[in-house]
Amino acid sequence: MASSQADDPTDDDALAPFIALADYDVPSMPTRDAFSTWWTRLREMIRRKPAEPMIANDRLRRSTLERLDEIASPPACGPLVAELEATLADWRSDPERALLHQLIVLPPGDRNHVIAEWARARGHEVLARPAREDIIGANAHDLPVIEDSDRLLVVAALEDWFIRDLHGLALVRALLDRLDRLKRPVVVGCNSWAWQYLVRAVQADAILPTPIIFKPFDAKRLKHWLGQIAEHDGPGSVAFRDAKSGDDIMAEDEDGKPHELLESLAARSHGIPWVAWRLWRRSLRRRTEIEQDNDPNSSGADDETGDSQRASADQTLWVIALEEFLLPDTDNAVTLLLLQALLIHGRLPQTLLARTVPEPHAQRLLPALIHAGIVEADDNRVLACAPAAYPSIRAALSAAGFPIAPV
Repeated sequence: MASSQADDPTDDDALAPFIALADYDVPSMPTRDAFSTWWTRLREMIRRKPAEPMIANDRLRRSTLERLDEIASPPACGPLVAELEATLADWRSDPERALLHQLIVLPPGDRNHVIAEWARARGHEVLARPAREDIIGANAHDLPVIEDSDRLLVVAALEDWFIRDLHGLALVRALLDRLDRLKRPVVVGCNSWAWQYLVRAVQADAILPTPIIFKPFDAKRLKHWLGQIAEHDGPGSVAFRDAKSGDDIMAEDEDGKPHELLESLAARSHGIPWVAWRLWRRSLRRRTEIEQDNDPNSSGADDETGDSQRASADQTLWVIALEEFLLPDTDNAVTLLLLQALLIHGRLPQTLLARTVPEPHAQRLLPALIHAGIVEADDNRVLACAPAAYPSIRAALSAAGFPIAPV
């Protein structure tokens, strides 16, 4: 399994302080990839015979989950936890701090709950979130008791305190009013789409300060981070190679520039680490093993050379083109309303999704979205936008004229 040290960087180069949300600059896409993505999203990709790849697709197979979990295991987003601590350390320890509150805005799709993880690791008090089903019709009387104290309070996810419904905003209004009157330090986390909505719906920016966010993961940050995740306790090191050219993805050119695929990954993911990781993981393949059962020259025993070659192949992953998600051919307007609602709420039970999108028959579109990998559903029918599909969802909403979150 991946080393735990990969999730807790200690070198200065791995840590970057959080920045103002307004300063978040999405990494730029290589020109060639930008053109290709544009055509794909219009479903009018120019069909030309591609250059012969070094490893043909029929000799590649999607890596097993077990092997991927060894060399591209699910990240705990340790870099962000460490960077958040470095960002807030001075503010937290200053008794005469200028700001009583800090607002951390993160893009949707954070399955590792970075802010809650940071808070628990540091022993801070985390305000328990309400049950989603209890938010409709709730009011100030339903708020948990929040005492004044010198101890830091953390509201890990503000999106958990409201439902986009006529009767689903009273609780978050009451919470913001209580925070405004508190005389203790508070860190508030919020999904970027929820924050955009709350600014418009309840003027949340009049109470909470200017939001901050992690520094975007450009190609160099991704190279460093993905290389750390690939550390494992098996023999040798893992090589990531371009399936078309055979180039080492982790090698820089003579000018110190990262591989173009990493630049494309940074741009496609909008610099969001959990989106980049999922796109990266979906692009990894292993070379299919060569069957030798029918080889008359095979003795059935592995010699040292064969062992060495197989070990080398087992330590190499081939990286194919990054996957592009396309929305299914359904009622586009209602589909986009469903996706917007899920981005705002992060995760939402299917029963409550109907309250946020009261369009007739909207629920009938969900199976197609789930089958296409655009939406994920757990065993309890709690729905969320798939992080890997976020760039495509965002592009579709933008093209349709929906208000778009900063990141």
